[in-house]
Amino acid sequence: LVADDEPVHLYNVIKQDHGLEKALDQYLMEKARSAIQNMQRVKIAADIGNTDRTVGTMLSNLVSKNYGERGLPENTIKIRLTGSAGQSLGAFLAPGIHIDVVGDTNDYLGKGLSGGTIAVFPDEHFSLKTKANEQQITGNVCFYGATRGEAYVRGVAGERFCVRNSGAIVVVEGIGDHGCEYMTGGRVTVLGDIGRNFGAGMSGGIAFIYNPNKTLEAKCNMELISLDELAPEDVNTLRRDVEKHAALTGSVFANYLLDNFAAEIGNFTKIYPMDLKKVIEATKGTPGFRYPNWFPQDHLLPTVSDSPVDQAAKSTNKVLYQQPHVQNAPLVPSQVSSGTIGSVKDIEDVSGDGCGPSGDNKGLKINETAAGVTNYQDFVTRRDGTQGPINKLRGFIEYERNSEPYRLPTDRLQDWGEINLPSTARSDIERKRQAARCMDCGTPFCQTHTGCPINNLIPEFNELIFRDQWKQALGRLLKTNNFPEFTGRVCPAPCEGACVAGLIDQPVTIKNMEYAIIDRAFREGWIVPRPPTFRSGKSIAVVGSGPAGLACADQLNKFGHTVTVYERDDRIGGLLMYGIPNMKLDKRTVQRRVDLMAAEGIKFLTNANVGIDPNFSVQSLKARNDAVVLSVGATKPRDLPVPGRQFKGIHFAMEFLSKNTKTLLDDGNGKLRRWDGSYVTAQGKNVVVIGGGDTGCDAIGTSMRHGCKSLVNLELLPLPPNERGVGNEWPQWPRILRVDYGHAEVKAIFGNDPREYSVLTEEFLGDAEGNVVGIRVVLVEWKPKPNGQPGFDMKKIPGSEKIIPADLVILSMGFLGPEPNIVKGFDLEVDARSNIKAPYGKYNTSYEGVFACGDCRRGQSLVVWAINEGRGAAENVSEYVLSKNAASL
Repeated sequence: LVADDEPVHLYNVIKQDHGLEKALDQYLMEKARSAIQNMQRVKIAADIGNTDRTVGTMLSNLVSKNYGERGLPENTIKIRLTGSAGQSLGAFLAPGIHIDVVGDTNDYLGKGLSGGTIAVFPDEHFSLKTKANEQQITGNVCFYGATRGEAYVRGVAGERFCVRNSGAIVVVEGIGDHGCEYMTGGRVTVLGDIGRNFGAGMSGGIAFIYNPNKTLEAKCNMELISLDELAPEDVNTLRRDVEKHAALTGSVFANYLLDNFAAEIGNFTKIYPMDLKKVIEATKGTPGFRYPNWFPQDHLLPTVSDSPVDQAAKSTNKVLYQQPHVQNAPLVPSQVSSGTIGSVKDIEDVSGDGCGPSGDNKGLKINETAAGVTNYQDFVTRRDGTQGPINKLRGFIEYERNSEPYRLPTDRLQDWGEINLPSTARSDIERKRQAARCMDCGTPFCQTHTGCPINNLIPEFNELIFRDQWKQALGRLLKTNNFPEFTGRVCPAPCEGACVAGLIDQPVTIKNMEYAIIDRAFREGWIVPRPPTFRSGKSIAVVGSGPAGLACADQLNKFGHTVTVYERDDRIGGLLMYGIPNMKLDKRTVQRRVDLMAAEGIKFLTNANVGIDPNFSVQSLKARNDAVVLSVGATKPRDLPVPGRQFKGIHFAMEFLSKNTKTLLDDGNGKLRRWDGSYVTAQGKNVVVIGGGDTGCDAIGTSMRHGCKSLVNLELLPLPPNERGVGNEWPQWPRILRVDYGHAEVKAIFGNDPREYSVLTEEFLGDAEGNVVGIRVVLVEWKPKPNGQPGFDMKKIPGSEKIIPADLVILSMGFLGPEPNIVKGFDLEVDARSNIKAPYGKYNTSYEGVFACGDCRRGQSLVVWAINEGRGAAENVSEYVLSKNAASL
């Protein structure tokens, strides 16, 4: 029982202890040390019990970290385990590791097998004789998602055997229901009975089934597969597999089949996916075609002889089977170069749908048509330096991330042009290569709530880019995103933070892909005005023309309503026009979209200060429209009320940025006029930017283009880590140290990163004329609150005070909600943070017929969230005005 005043903890009450320090893999890694460090062959023996799970996986991780996907040479590490293994033995087993299990195994054997070899067979005191298909030796869902490698199981497996296998070669002596479901590659040989529904959704790979009773058709799902007789190359391949099975497991039944092979070969049936058969028949013999290495071919003659490494090992007695110690010593992996390991051929090497070299040079492209099938071979450079046809299935493994670079800092500081190179600077082949890295995840976190707020269909448009179907990719992109030309430039890409590839490597270049699609669409003339074909008769006012207001107006116009957008500034765009500087988002790009929306029927009114200008009172606005949407942003800046705040030369970041952009646009020549007091200049000044984020970085970049004398960026919070910390696990947005464009520009000119962390501003210092001349600061340290309380305590560090020279101070510390004029005009309720109170997903305020969306409702946020809210508000507003009409009828 818990006292009434005692809190009840429901989350993270007891820390999990997976016992990894006691895992059998710790022993295996210690004994394999010489193999990892020097590629010396080792043999290891150990007992295993059913509490030993995922044995071989940690060892495989160590191999992969040191040698990459190629792993070690065959049979470098040979492991002999005796007993009953727990779940997931050999999961993701890496090349070069061979595991023998003398006994039996549990479910998920060989899950994700990635190049290693597994053999399972009973001990000598329990022989299966010739009726192997009556004795179960392993569990369900074995070799799920295997990609390559080999496995030989002397006995029967349970249900869902080799589901989603894409490249492994497996021999077993009987299986349960749903075998080879959704298999896409690899080769499976079953020397016994199978259960029902075999081959459901099987789109690739080959299966050989021992079928003496000719009952196979009744047990198979015939939707995608055909049952064929064995061709000569099939016979050779089957014999090779059965011979190796007999050699590795001592199978009595396999030896019987080999002794009577001529008589028994007619009892085997080949299961062949029909679409795979068509593709193979149509493309074999064309230039660049190669069979998958699991596909039956004439050159795969039967052989069970040892590899050269095996033969060399037999000539020495230096390496013996080793018994485990009582205590497990942790292994510190040695960093070993992977450059000396030989090439491994994979199924995807034969795919004819590829891309060009990573250096943006076009690869060799061969167009050959056979039986109506076009075979494309775009040769590209893999991350290991080898070249070959592009493949999509293993693109995230074979190709490194190659994001589009910015212009050089020393070049871009000479003008106000975009920091990005033009999208045309990258070849279509390289874009295809980058698109190939998209993994086609079962759950694409990039488009969920942890990734893209507008749920962009990222895997779909990446796949279409890979297929050179750019116009179709545009259709998928515009289905969820009104303004990809904005998000493709200024969004920090939370989708990439949630990318599954980012778990083990760098994420896919999603943001670059998005911009490339929309930029090409404008260049090709695919983006044209498309006014609605009907009008509803409903008029709606949208106040504010930032990303939320524009998205809302765009959607409402598409729904057929008459929309008027009111903007208090002299140009439409809000944050997009005046808040984000030109070097991040060219204002011609913004104006192009505004002109397009105007051509589609949206009316824009500038210099319309609703709630302040008598011509645009809130009452008249409501009276003239069926609904009003407020998307006025969160423009009230957070101040820094310390002594000396009254000195001249201290400005809010948005004032600094917006005046600069307005002057730049008014002049119209891409250059700032000589300073005349119309904007805040940093030329020749010691600039201090207080606060970080995108706005702080934009203030840094603008100051650098003015030609400041020095620049310091003060951050109150501590230095972020280089990698994700505890509590910031994937797929959350990674809170790590980043170097943005402004920081890089300061370092290029002044030689150092401008940021100083854990710095508290205590006082602004001024001269006799009232100008700021410096800032007195002190260092602080952050410590967790005592007694497990959430949060941190800040404490000044004695003796750390210093004065920083400052002729110009820019405050970039965030925003505190919308300005009060409209809120008071409509007498709207606000929340605890002074934002307009309106429930997410509904957006209706306390005033009937008035809705709110974007930063004025949710607080300062991202452009992509503004688009999310604008789209969502539009749906609810449309429903509201149409329901009013229905009610009146």
